[in-house]
Amino acid sequence: MQRVIISDDHAMLSMMFKIWIQQLGLDVEVLATPTTGKATIDAVLLHMPDVLIQDMMLSDLDGVFIIQEIRKEFPMLKIFAMSAKPAYAKGALDAGANGCLLKVDHPHVIQQALEWDTSQGTWISPLLQEKIMTANIYLRRYDFTQSESNVLRLAHLPNTEIAEALDLSEGTVRNVFTILYQKLGTTIRADLADLAHNVLLLNPSPDA
Repeated sequence: MQRVIISDDHAMLSMMFKIWIQQLGLDVEVLATPTTGKATIDAVLLHMPDVLIQDMMLSDLDGVFIIQEIRKEFPMLKIFAMSAKPAYAKGALDAGANGCLLKVDHPHVIQQALEWDTSQGTWISPLLQEKIMTANIYLRRYDFTQSESNVLRLAHLPNTEIAEALDLSEGTVRNVFTILYQKLGTTIRADLADLAHNVLLLNPSPDA
């Protein structure tokens, strides 16, 4: 039997995952469903599970930090990151996750993750794989410079915050946006942010 912890700040979603696992008839016991990062770390230390399904955005800690901290103590623990935002997948894998799934994935995808042999490498849900392939196609098409990519992934922030995060002048940020508007054929800032995070899968975190 696999012993699993599901960490998500929405208790109802964790409960839904638990019900799905039961309905699928899997040989799995859900040990805990913590809703904060601190509670997650404490639960893993207490229960020492076989699998952790980790949300990437909790109220107190982000998923990358949680995965990094847990991975230090439990190098063999099977960790699957999950998020509503596909853009967080790379950060999760870099932090030490064995795989990634999306909150909109079909329940049977959870079964695939739990049955995955981590010796075979990284596991990524089929829907997320499709989104990553699409992102790579667009990134090759637009051939962004590093500066353009950095500014674009922070397009949801005010120029002052982007300038501070990237150590640029506000004038430079405005100039980069002018180039991005021309490349992408839009003058609407929200469209840039949506494209960056949901199509190109650029991590929106200022610290990335």
